Amino acid sequence: MNQTEAKQIAEKIGIQWVLQLEFESPELLHTIQEKVKELYAKGKISTRELWLGSYYSQELQNAHFPDVRISWINSQVGWGVFAGRNLKKGEWIGEYCGLVRKRHKKDRLNAYCFEYRLSQETITKYLIDAEHQGNLSRFINHSSDPNLITDLVFCNGLPHVILTVKKPIAKDEQLLYDYGSDYWSYQGLPLNLK
Repeated sequence: MNQTEAKQIAEKIGIQWVLQLEFESPELLHTIQEKVKELYAKGKISTRELWLGSYYSQELQNAHFPDVRISWINSQVGWGVFAGRNLKKGEWIGEYCGLVRKRHKKDRLNAYCFEYRLSQETITKYLIDAEHQGNLSRFINHSSDPNLITDLVFCNGLPHVILTVKKPIAKDEQLLYDYGSDYWSYQGLPLNLK
């Protein structure tokens, strides 16, 4: 599956396909950029986060699409993402994309929100909302024994949440990551996919 085919699936179910983070307003983008500068000056952004941002900068900037396919599983699970070939540990899968905005109380009902931190140590009032716009990452399901890992990385002065391969994945195996305990405190008990 190529990105055009994935985009067609997303649009068919009413999701705007986006290649990179979008910000609710230019003012919010500016505020986040200024806060990141302050955190960097205070040494609150780790060398690892900066290194990973540099390492995966081409994939981030070019919205690289891996060799995967988005497929319907069933009415209980919905959609899932599956490997199009064997994937090695450390391979790029994607960035969690959507609309960066301030969080609201009603977000507890939105299953497609991902916390948008400005550093590992800094909890913010921002999130990435992929309910109505996103990319392949919004179709990846949960597992408490995932084969993907999420990381906070920095590229071009902004934080990005990326997904990479945690352990080798065989062709046709479903890609899964751990949504975290905060997610399940609002969404009820998870289906544990393997």
